[in-house]
Amino acid sequence: MPEIVSARIPADTSHVSLLRAIATALAARLDFPVDRIIELQIAVDEVCSRLMAVAKDFTRIEVDFEIVDRGMVVRARVDGERRTDREFLTEWSRVILEAIAEDIEPSKDGVIEISLAVAKGTT
Repeated sequence: MPEIVSARIPADTSHVSLLRAIATALAARLDFPVDRIIELQIAVDEVCSRLMAVAKDFTRIEVDFEIVDRGMVVRARVDGERRTDREFLTEWSRVILEAIAEDIEPSKDGVIEISLAVAKGTT
């Protein structure tokens, strides 16, 4: 059975550090190298900022951290309605996330969610 750690925070930038802390603790427990932990923190920041940028009337961010064989899958979503005037992933966001994650699956069908697969990397 997969191990999943879920967190729900107020959709406010001051609370994103809690999600970074969870990601860091899980990655350290999985023996991620320090550089991969830092990259995971950057990915969490970027995903949260994009979710808040494309949602309106949102109140919370929910993130599931799923432990998998090769690392971690991060699934994040926000509870607001999707804004149509903004791209989900900007060109810069895509560059950042593609450099860190193996797979990036942005939301579909109006659901505001993103899923990232982050491998441990090498030491």
